Amino acid sequence: MPYEQLLESVDESATEKILKIKEKVTREAAEIQKEAAGKDEIIKKRFQETAKRAVEMERSKSSAQIKKETRMQLIHAKDAVYQKAFSEAQKQCSSIREQAHYENSFRELLQEVVAELAGETIQLRIDKRDENLCKKLLHTLNLDCGIVTDITTAGGLNASTNDGRFVVFNMIESRLERAKVLLKPEIFAILYGDQVGV
Repeated sequence: MPYEQLLESVDESATEKILKIKEKVTREAAEIQKEAAGKDEIIKKRFQETAKRAVEMERSKSSAQIKKETRMQLIHAKDAVYQKAFSEAQKQCSSIREQAHYENSFRELLQEVVAELAGETIQLRIDKRDENLCKKLLHTLNLDCGIVTDITTAGGLNASTNDGRFVVFNMIESRLERAKVLLKPEIFAILYGDQVGV
């Protein structure tokens, strides 16, 4: 075989090998790209799922926080109405002494403390403005109690045993405070149709 033919044959063989290598590399590159594209889709899906879960968690957290804040605002608003109602009641009580039924109310408050401390020597603590009324009622009810005018109140009185072991608070203010606590569930039910703070 002449030298030129040998070179030609080597060139052809090399060209064939190069073509085969190119085809193989192209095929492998396509497979790698295809595989990478598949993995890219998997990675993309995982990322999307992770992002979706994170968004859902954040949405749930935000929703829970908003509900909590809304609930707290509602509780505060309800409590403000409740406090205002008692504040108004307290204002009205400040003029109870001028009302026609005050004598009867004072009599009932007096009888309650006397019954509560039955059998004891009783010391009544009253507002100076109720001194004449208290003396009159003690005489009318034939009661023997000491009187001390050392409190300031919208109305009513306190009483204690002489030794101070027992004290009964029966002023308008103390009764209003007790009512405020005891009647809260009932008042909320009337105002809002629900329980306290719900």
